[in-house]
Amino acid sequence: MLDRSDGDFGRSLSLHKGTFASGGWLWYMGGILLLAGVANLAQVAGIYVPSKGGGAGSLGLAAAGFIIGTLILLVPLLRWRQQVELFERGFVWSRLLGTHRVRKEELQQTQLITHHGRAASYVEVVVQLASGRELSMEGLEHAEQLANMLSAYGRPMIQPAQAAATRGWTPPVI
Repeated sequence: MLDRSDGDFGRSLSLHKGTFASGGWLWYMGGILLLAGVANLAQVAGIYVPSKGGGAGSLGLAAAGFIIGTLILLVPLLRWRQQVELFERGFVWSRLLGTHRVRKEELQQTQLITHHGRAASYVEVVVQLASGRELSMEGLEHAEQLANMLSAYGRPMIQPAQAAATRGWTPPVI
């Protein structure tokens, strides 16, 4: 266990970071489009002249390669640079675009969904909040452990003895 604390959330129990592999084939697609933009820009500048075939590059194609490649690379970058830190009284989900702080009492339900595709499969942790909002976290390491710990928030650890609390102590019958 980690001994770091986050104020009113208590001690840190676990840290789940995003994985590089969660970007999957989007890394390749974005990288190829960025390289295509560089190649078109080199053709326009006259630095690179293809030996066989190939048309002349244009600024439009270079700009399109850069813009579309960057937009495609945003998705895997967001998945890779996220983390969920679980505390005693809540959790903090940090991403490039912001941070969500969720108290233990706000959790309604936690689901672990495994998506299977032809090329790959990935695990998604879906957290439903009391406000009706739903948080979908994909590409986290040890997602199963995170889902189990979050679902344990809703269950009380110790069931109080109801009968003893209402009547109090009674002497044994002799």
